[in-house]
Amino acid sequence: MPEQSNSSVAVHTGKHGITGLAIHLAGFALGFIGIGLVLGGVIDIESGITVLVPFADLLYGLGLVIVVAVAARAGVPMKYLIVVGAVIGIGLFYKSAPHEIHIASGTGFGLIHPAHILIGTILITISVAALAVMAIRYNRSKGFG
Repeated sequence: MPEQSNSSVAVHTGKHGITGLAIHLAGFALGFIGIGLVLGGVIDIESGITVLVPFADLLYGLGLVIVVAVAARAGVPMKYLIVVGAVIGIGLFYKSAPHEIHIASGTGFGLIHPAHILIGTILITISVAALAVMAIRYNRSKGFG
């Protein structure tokens, strides 16, 4: 198997990072719109875009995994991966845990559950976007891009 040149790896890393981020943002948009419309009372749970929410979650998670893999491949230092992972973990707690757990943990901040979902979704998306930017910038700073 022939070895790839460093510039070829850098080009693929940038393309894959942007692709992963685009997939993640597409999932974010579909899920955010679908869940937001239902929780806002605009549409019923069986109608419209809400049938796409499971697909949106798939895109959301797939994009996250792609960006993390690209960042690791680009050589982003572990300390940054740990910080991003911690913020993503906090975001998952707010996005996925039942409202009673938010309240019982003392981190509910007096907010309603849709606000917790919003906070979690935004934390995860900001972290993924920051990680994609770090992967691309770190890869370029090595002189490969």
